[in-house]
Amino acid sequence: MSSAVGIDLDGWQRLVDGLREAVFVVDPAGVVRVRNAAAADRFPRLGVGGHFDVHVAGRQHDLGEGWSAWYFTDSAFDHAHLRLAGGSSRELTLKTIVQLAAELLGEHCVAVVPATRDRLEWWRCGGGEPTVTRTPRRASEIAEVLTGTSTLTRITSLGEGSWGVPEDFGCALAVPLGVGGALVVVRKGDFAPNDVERVRLFGKHAAVALESSSMLTEQQRTIEILRSALLPLPLPEVRGVTLASVFIPAHQRALVGGDFYDVHPRTDGSATFVLGDVCGHGLEAAVHSGRVRQSLQALSLVETNPVRLLHLLNTSLRATGSKLFTTLVVGELVPLADGGVRLSLASGGHPAPLVLRADGSVDEVGATGAIVGILADVRFSGEQVTLAPGDTLVLYSDGFTEARAHTDRTELFGDQRLRAVLKECKGLPAEEIARHCERAVLKWLDRDDHDDLALLAVQAV
Repeated sequence: MSSAVGIDLDGWQRLVDGLREAVFVVDPAGVVRVRNAAAADRFPRLGVGGHFDVHVAGRQHDLGEGWSAWYFTDSAFDHAHLRLAGGSSRELTLKTIVQLAAELLGEHCVAVVPATRDRLEWWRCGGGEPTVTRTPRRASEIAEVLTGTSTLTRITSLGEGSWGVPEDFGCALAVPLGVGGALVVVRKGDFAPNDVERVRLFGKHAAVALESSSMLTEQQRTIEILRSALLPLPLPEVRGVTLASVFIPAHQRALVGGDFYDVHPRTDGSATFVLGDVCGHGLEAAVHSGRVRQSLQALSLVETNPVRLLHLLNTSLRATGSKLFTTLVVGELVPLADGGVRLSLASGGHPAPLVLRADGSVDEVGATGAIVGILADVRFSGEQVTLAPGDTLVLYSDGFTEARAHTDRTELFGDQRLRAVLKECKGLPAEEIARHCERAVLKWLDRDDHDDLALLAVQAV
């Protein structure tokens, strides 16, 4: 592109290409010499070399010697594009599309998009709140747009389908709305050429917004499915005990972490329970904790002795090649005929469980053992504890004892402070014991960063 009569056309092209406004540079003969990308989108039929003939209000800037620059701002469209880009879900985006199209382009709008089971969703708006219906796939009037063989279909007669438009409509335009979808804009009158281009342009932006929000919705759905498999299950009812728990991941937005607990009742009235901590944080630790939980649940079907169960788990985890280690306490619970329960415990490198007796004293269960999942030659020892009615076994992760004070980040909550908190729980039911421990450590942290927190209370009744 050359310069002409003091007008640097190359410079103008570089200057206006990045503008959101549609810009033309027109010579004294009325011929377009420069057109930016926004002008190409809004006025696709008016290219460089064409005669400038735009019947839309714009802003003119005199460049001298008969040359001029024309600027066209569509503030309503700009605002619409921002609203479309802000769609956080597929449903919200479709509602926004039909609302904006009805406001800016016609009296009525229908978005027809694929749904599950070979059906169509019909999102409609005629000035009020958008509505949606789902029908078997049938929309012959816009079949070419839905299949992608046409980028624009003019409709003068609507047949079967959930159109929901007045019978006396004048004309409708259908443009693609992503793969297998169509945006149908309905007017009582006809569409002027510029209006047709506005429908095309809006359809392009709407399709991009719908694809983006649909992907985000699908990602969120996938995340929720995966997350639900990693979260602790609701505590079951187990004969002879009441159960309570605390679970607070370090990353609250993710809602998952490396700490975990499970209780699995058996048909004979006994149960297997576990509380563990995978080394690490976030999603990787949560995924590994899910692997540990699934392995334990499967292994506990063939082995109930906690020591042998830990040996089997160690072998299983090492076979997966995982580089993360796990600490955990595994226990077997057997209700006693005369009240209370007998517990068999084994620990794999985990903080020692505590027992809050009914008289308010606190004992430590001295089960010891190596971390699980890394070493081939490991040793685990077992320990038996009897809980009389009112006694409570408390399993916890090191997120409690290693919680750092908000007033002094070098000071830890520690074992002794946890014991003191438990002594304050004399005579309380399991649920109130769990809540009291939770409140104590959260007060200690005062919203500061912390490790995953998990606690399981098993109280004999």
